[in-house]
Amino acid sequence: MKAPDSEPNAPLDFQAGPSTARRYLFAFLAILLAFLIRDALSPALVGSVNRHAFLTFIVATTVVAWYSGYIPSVLTFVVGFLLGDYFFLGKEHGFKFSEGDLPTLLPPILVCLTIILFGRSMHLAREKANASAGEAINNQKKLEVEVAERKRAEDEVRRLNTELEKRVQLRTAELVATNQELESFTYSVSHDLRAPLRHVDGYAQMLVQDHGAQMPAEALSLAQKIRQGSQNMGRLVDDLLNLSRVGKQALSVQRVALHTLATEAIVEIKPEIGDRRVEWKIGELPVIEADPGLLRLVFVNLMSNAVKYSRPREVAMVEVGETEVGGEKVIFVRDNGVGFNMKYSGKLFGVFQRLHRAEDFEGTGVGLATVARIIHKHGGRIWGEGEVNKGATFYFTLPDASKSISSINGAASHPMSGARI
Repeated sequence: MKAPDSEPNAPLDFQAGPSTARRYLFAFLAILLAFLIRDALSPALVGSVNRHAFLTFIVATTVVAWYSGYIPSVLTFVVGFLLGDYFFLGKEHGFKFSEGDLPTLLPPILVCLTIILFGRSMHLAREKANASAGEAINNQKKLEVEVAERKRAEDEVRRLNTELEKRVQLRTAELVATNQELESFTYSVSHDLRAPLRHVDGYAQMLVQDHGAQMPAEALSLAQKIRQGSQNMGRLVDDLLNLSRVGKQALSVQRVALHTLATEAIVEIKPEIGDRRVEWKIGELPVIEADPGLLRLVFVNLMSNAVKYSRPREVAMVEVGETEVGGEKVIFVRDNGVGFNMKYSGKLFGVFQRLHRAEDFEGTGVGLATVARIIHKHGGRIWGEGEVNKGATFYFTLPDASKSISSINGAASHPMSGARI
């Protein structure tokens, strides 16, 4: 915004008044006019000449004090006094005052001095008033300029905001349409792929069962690989369908105990553990308002990953609990597995993004993407921390978790806590 002082119009100067030359010229003309008038009145003032010698000069001093200011009025008084004394008190005096002249001279001197002092006071008061008025008017002009500039800036900001809102609405509509098309495409492709995959797996199984005895070992191995590939593809299709459903599914919010969901997740993933030794530590978890079905899927995915990536350990340890990070209550799932390099943590929650080789750890790369979508759908955040060969911890927040009013029994009293499976 342009500064008001940079306006091309200069501020008004109320203290300038008449120029110096004009003020002194006015004083000279006043003295001359007073002298001429007094001289013209001399015949009519015979007999009272002494009493009215300074009358016109007093008037001239008054006018000059009003118009020209202090110094010209003093000059008018002195010159007028001298002219009046010399010409109208009698030429025989010749500026030689006597005690008898005091009653004649003193009154006009006092009157003129009073006028000069009064005029000086009025002049100063007028200058001060003019200066204040000028400053007020200049400030008013600056304020008007500033208000006009601010109004113009506000109008410009309002216009830009309107344009931005329109652009955001347009981009949002385009993004929503693109997401809907992508989800519809993903769902359609995934749904249409399920039947062919089942056929491939079924025919490969029939081939092995009916003709396995006549087939060479290499052919049997190829058939098994066909089955394994089709089954992996089937799991990937199911994961994509789950991811698509999470995006479309509305939240069914109800009061749910997270401790119960963690316990149910242990039961659900128990078949994939086999005879491995897994030590579970389920700590105190809050009771919150959320969608129990979707949160159960969160615990299943995170705890299943913890078990999977702890496979190289003789005893896998999986801990679930609640802690505080930066003054915020968060839920965590921790393991003692192979961990990951934090350099690649940005890829954790992307679809088909995997930080480990498929030959080492099976998976489709969709599970954590599904977990992230569920957490975001609840208005929370999720992130992971890990170190190679030192385990990993996944944290997530739920808006209601920090306001939980009760929690269920902790690890010491729960039958699954500390159990080895």
